[in-house]
Amino acid sequence: MTYPFLGMVGMTNKAWHHQKYPVVSSGASPIALAFLEYLTTSDTSSFTLRAAGTVDYEVDWGDGTVETLTTTAPTHTYSSAGEYTIKVTPAEGSTYRPYFNDAVSDTSIASVSGTGGSQLGTNLADAWKGASNMTSFSSDIDISSGTNFVSTWRNCSGLTSFPQLDTSSGTNFGGAWRECSGLTSFPLLDTSNGTQFGSAWYNCSGLTSFPQLDTSSSTGFNFTWYNCTGLTSFPQLDTSSVTNFAGAWRNCTGLTSFPLLNTSIGTTFLSAWQGCSGLTSFPANMFDTTGILASTAFAHAFSTCSLTAQSIENILVSLDTNGASNITLGIVGGNNAGYSTWSSTAQTALANLQGKGWSITYNQ
Repeated sequence: MTYPFLGMVGMTNKAWHHQKYPVVSSGASPIALAFLEYLTTSDTSSFTLRAAGTVDYEVDWGDGTVETLTTTAPTHTYSSAGEYTIKVTPAEGSTYRPYFNDAVSDTSIASVSGTGGSQLGTNLADAWKGASNMTSFSSDIDISSGTNFVSTWRNCSGLTSFPQLDTSSGTNFGGAWRECSGLTSFPLLDTSNGTQFGSAWYNCSGLTSFPQLDTSSSTGFNFTWYNCTGLTSFPQLDTSSVTNFAGAWRNCTGLTSFPLLNTSIGTTFLSAWQGCSGLTSFPANMFDTTGILASTAFAHAFSTCSLTAQSIENILVSLDTNGASNITLGIVGGNNAGYSTWSSTAQTALANLQGKGWSITYNQ
């Protein structure tokens, strides 16, 4: 059979295949320029390969069936349930943009390997979201062109570690690893261009430590480490560009102390440390200078913690120094030190804030 198109009259099937899916030589062995492989779980009876956008790729389904496809959700049914390696090779110049997004086939993915590269595109939002049985994601996958990582690995709860990938182009990491509850540690990725980290590690309850990531460009930390109950310490990240801290460390029950962060342009801290039942120590001068605070800026901010009288003094004096008025503050509940144990300095700061119209709830 010949393929008389693309100006190549008489081109054989093999020659046409090599033009669309080229190889380069490395020694004696040809190597595909870009591909991804999905190893499925052992009970896989069918698989839907989900993608987004305009696609043109070859799929080896792992059972001897090889197809060239341009559809975004082809389904392949196997003759018997088993473990299969599905190889996806984009045509030269085309993009294969994974988009499983909580699809049923997500739970059939056991691991992802390959090379990736620019053919994965810049937008990887929801790419492997919901792959809860994935236990491995290869460090060889090139995602260096990616800018959008919203929910990319969300609900990948089977991952216990994450590779050192090139995320240097990433700007939005919102929900990227949300509910990856199996992760116990996290690598020092290049996140220097990241502006959004909202919910990025939300409910990553298995994390016991967190690296000194470059968050200097970030503006949003809303619910970023919500319910990271395994964290026992937190690094002194660069938060100088962050305005939104709402719920950032809510329910981080393992934290006992907190570092002095730069909140100089922060506008909301709503529920930021709420439910941090182990938190006893909080630094002075954290809020001396902030952005223009929302009226609910500190509502529930320190509710249900275990702050000492000294820590409460640190917070109240700093907020008094700030000079803002008519703000809501919550330091009630839990084992927070009661008013009767506060220093005269803390009690004076409370009175000053109330004189500025602050509404403050606290333990007696």
